[in-house]
Amino acid sequence: MRTEGPTSIVFATVARGVRACAVVSALTAVILATTSGVAHASMSQVQDGFEVNPTGAWVRATGGQASAGFDINQRTARTGANNGWLFATNGWAFEGFWAPTNAAPRYAQCAAQIFVQSAGSAQVGIEVWDGYAHLLSSNYPFVNGNGYQPVWTSRWPLNGANPVFVKVIIGNTSGAKFVRADDMTLQCYW
Repeated sequence: MRTEGPTSIVFATVARGVRACAVVSALTAVILATTSGVAHASMSQVQDGFEVNPTGAWVRATGGQASAGFDINQRTARTGANNGWLFATNGWAFEGFWAPTNAAPRYAQCAAQIFVQSAGSAQVGIEVWDGYAHLLSSNYPFVNGNGYQPVWTSRWPLNGANPVFVKVIIGNTSGAKFVRADDMTLQCYW
């Protein structure tokens, strides 16, 4: 009868460990080989913070007693040197930007965001439109006067729309509402 000493037990344990590592390594190689062709999420992004020619890049419109404009080098921007602003006492005002989406496939999901700063409480809208006047997404939250705050849309299907019009809008029928806007971002994911 043969008895095993401590050295042979250690060698047997090491051998089992080596075999287990070989099996794990082989399984890892198989998993990596089968998943290497899986597509990973991609994103395209368009940003505009009123820094380059805002009067040429941003579309402004008003109705009633309202106005829209830009602060250039006034130290009122969230980032950079410039921002937009909207004012309404009895009417509406918006500023919008045509954002190209040709870097994203037609099946992408997109979302937009802009930062706004209000003087007091104000309801501010963010809207995204296609070139055929179809509203793709919108959100109209109330913001308060505590610095710049993000206002965003939920994700919406791109469906091949290119470009899309992202705008910030306010409306008012009593009193005066004033907001600044900066740092618009449009992201599409696929």
